Amino acid sequence: MASHPPRVRPSDLPTKVVTAPDGSKVRMKVVQAESPSLPYDLLAAFRSNVRRIKADQKAQAASREDSPEA
Repeated sequence: MASHPPRVRPSDLPTKVVTAPDGSKVRMKVVQAESPSLPYDLLAAFRSNVRRIKADQKAQAASREDSPEA
């Protein structure tokens, strides 16, 4: 019987805040290279990033629709 892959949620990964080249603060998920669950850690970080980017894009689109056009 095959063992189940470990469940890794984005909230399980530590987060650090760094300064981007433009001076803005950016949150990043930290993945340990020596982790036995590295592929699952990377997948969790990727999903977290995609979810955050989609939410940002949705918020920007909503603000463009709400703003009056010149």
